[in-house]
Amino acid sequence: MPARKPDVSRASRVIAVAAIGALAVGAVALSSAALQHGTPAPATATAAPAPTFTLGPQPVASPTTDAAPPAPDAPVFTHPGAEERFLSIGPEAMWRASAGECGVTPPLVERSVDGGETWTDVTPTYRGIGQVRSLNAFAGTEAEMIADMGDDCETQYLRTFTQGRFWEPYPELLERATYISPMEPGVIITADGQIDAPCADPWSFRSSGGAVALICDATAFRLANEEWEPVVDAAGTLALDGGDLLVAHSDTSCGGLSVTRFGDQASSEGCLETSELGAVAAATAGPQTVTWSGASLRGAGD
Repeated sequence: MPARKPDVSRASRVIAVAAIGALAVGAVALSSAALQHGTPAPATATAAPAPTFTLGPQPVASPTTDAAPPAPDAPVFTHPGAEERFLSIGPEAMWRASAGECGVTPPLVERSVDGGETWTDVTPTYRGIGQVRSLNAFAGTEAEMIADMGDDCETQYLRTFTQGRFWEPYPELLERATYISPMEPGVIITADGQIDAPCADPWSFRSSGGAVALICDATAFRLANEEWEPVVDAAGTLALDGGDLLVAHSDTSCGGLSVTRFGDQASSEGCLETSELGAVAAATAGPQTVTWSGASLRGAGD
């Protein structure tokens, strides 16, 4: 569907949410932490965090194959609603969140420094967070997110420079961001205007470095030459890794979640044998694709 304001070349220059990958955004002066103020969010750690984490052995990706849509009888995902998940992995911390629903279901934001073995609740409840719209690691140990805040569910761009203890709004970053409209879910807001999504209620929206992708009615789409290009069906979540799109989709051939990388060619990242096909999230950690499904955080192919 054509953009309402088709200058997508300008929209590609939008500073979007940082890449959902292992490459952290460039170094940020830690002196910014001195600007943090306010009452800290309650942090309920399940275990004392370690200074860094190691995700573990890297799996060997499956041989490159031509990607094909899953079999017609493969389980199909539906919109996860308040259970929508976000996962982002930086070089020194992992971040994850469940979206929540503003005024209905509270969101949850967590941080791990031991490869996902334990998680600390860093939800900025003291700021009245209502719903998470995006979450990305940056600057090694830090994170940023777009979220609806306060009684009016005002959309804000938040960053932490204190490992999640304090979060501060950055209005100038929101002005340059690309995200789903909180008032019209079928509309994508950019710095240069609006773009119609291919359906009225998309999920798993991702934008990074000019690349834009989302899921509509369980089909993964990416924006190419001002048009939405369908990529694969039965999709549950997606992630962007540089110019590549990674999609976790149900596939009877592997009995669970199949993760496929779509770049110049399509190739399999592996299969996650699981019957838990509810809300899922995926992210990259170096050469590995990590999937958060059910209570499990595993590399594709493990």
